[in-house]
Amino acid sequence: MSYSHASKRLAVTGLLVTGLVATVTPATAAAPVAAAPRPEGSAYGLAVDGPVAVPPLPSVSSAAGPVGKSLAREAHTKLVNASALDVSASSTRARSTVAHLAVPPAQLLASAVSAECDGGRGSAHLTRAALAGKRLDASPPPNTTVPVDVDGLGRASLILNKQQRMADGRLAVTAMELRLPLPGRASTVRVASAMCGRAAVPAEAPAPTPVKRDLPVTG
Repeated sequence: MSYSHASKRLAVTGLLVTGLVATVTPATAAAPVAAAPRPEGSAYGLAVDGPVAVPPLPSVSSAAGPVGKSLAREAHTKLVNASALDVSASSTRARSTVAHLAVPPAQLLASAVSAECDGGRGSAHLTRAALAGKRLDASPPPNTTVPVDVDGLGRASLILNKQQRMADGRLAVTAMELRLPLPGRASTVRVASAMCGRAAVPAEAPAPTPVKRDLPVTG
């Protein structure tokens, strides 16, 4: 075998080995490990969706020590009136309390409304709460639905102790969620909401599959 021919075979072999290593290396590299999300709590006193919206207020969130906020009164719209809104949150617990609640269109009244989320478990409590003159349970089971006919508006819906698992795995508890069929667009009033728990760890992307292929060589 001539020297030049042997050199060409060695060069081809080297290119094939280099190409194989280049395609296999990414598959053998260690995938980064996602850090576990820290637990976080959050809470707000009152929010309204609809033609006249009220953003969640007061609102707090914490992934560490306890934080809190208070609001003396909320009366931005004629739809709802409340006072002494108090919220607090820490990494594992959240609580919201609203006093002297009134939603005149639905004849909804309550001396106090509260929601709590503690260690991934939720609860709600109502003090002297009534809907259209009918007394409401002080400690309603999760997701208790109370239908009510509102004069001039039609059928409304009230959910007590609404509990739902969020997309990130945390639990959200809302003491009262009232949906009113107002003219033009429905409005939703949420009273006393708390969220807590640890967000789910993001799923890791699958490791790439090694692909062995020969690289074309000319010459």
